[in-house]
Amino acid sequence: MRILKTLGLAALLAATSTLAQAQDLRVGLQEDPDVLDPDQSRTFVGRIVYASLCDKLVDITPDLEIIPMLASGWEWNADGTELTMSLREGVTFHDGEPVNAQAVAANIDRSQNFELSRRKSEVKSITSTEVIDDYTIKFTLSAPDATLIAQFADRSGMMLSPKATAEAGEAFGLNPVCAGPFKFKERIQQDRIVLEKFEDYYRADEINFDSVTFLPIPDTTVRLANLRAGDLHMLERLAATDLSSAEADDGLNVEKATSLGYQGITINIANGAAAENPLGQNAAVRKALSLSIDRNALNQVVFEGAFAPGNQPYSPTSPWYNADFPVPERDVEAAKALLAEAGFADGVTLEIQVANNP
Repeated sequence: MRILKTLGLAALLAATSTLAQAQDLRVGLQEDPDVLDPDQSRTFVGRIVYASLCDKLVDITPDLEIIPMLASGWEWNADGTELTMSLREGVTFHDGEPVNAQAVAANIDRSQNFELSRRKSEVKSITSTEVIDDYTIKFTLSAPDATLIAQFADRSGMMLSPKATAEAGEAFGLNPVCAGPFKFKERIQQDRIVLEKFEDYYRADEINFDSVTFLPIPDTTVRLANLRAGDLHMLERLAATDLSSAEADDGLNVEKATSLGYQGITINIANGAAAENPLGQNAAVRKALSLSIDRNALNQVVFEGAFAPGNQPYSPTSPWYNADFPVPERDVEAAKALLAEAGFADGVTLEIQVANNP
């Protein structure tokens, strides 16, 4: 059972007897998720809640292998423009409605055409759906799309009850109805989200808790203190500055993984007037900025050496990392030379937007 997928570090209580006896699994979150509607939501922590609430067409393993979930199998036609999926039989949504091909077609239609959907670009390549039978559906694409199956492993593949979405409209997130191991019970903004076990889940015998409670605790110190006190069983994120302390605590078990997520600086180079500045318009200035950064020092000083310095959206350990462009070492003189060459020998003033987050 996958209750959460972390973007950094997760800490669990090592006292397994205490955890095994708990009726309610209590998970500390870095922040409060946004709306609990997979078509509307954007937050990372929302995904953690969805892992218990909303099963997807396919899932993804830590080794990045796409595996069946609600879909039992799939195949492409010769030119990659038709995807035919077989669905797991006997699965129901939390409201008792069947998870079938008609439901999948309705979900794709909502992701594409619901006014507030943020999934439109993710399923844009699908031009039509065809219900072959109750448990077989065919997607026709405008052109081959290598990303589509991976999109189905995330919010685009989370199946929602068509009956519930039709009745609730844009308010669906107030009482989401999915097909995961736990169903929605209550939410108090900035306080808690409570899910309870769905007895008719197709793998209910693998679920060992009666409920899961997600508690947003933005302060990392307070979150860790709650874990140590036994008020939480798990953290979805551990601050790098607390890593050595947590590892030295015999009452905690720390798990690490190099994830698909990354932190970086995103530069606006073409989006409106905000891109009209030296950084947005001059590649030499951007390269100078990159050369001025000591990624290894940042990792050691800010992140206690817990992360992997990088310069691409992929970890240097990933098979998709482009080794032709290795992580650059800091070179201040080269950065100054590039700035002078670009006509900014005295430097550049930058405006940076940052998240309001501890």
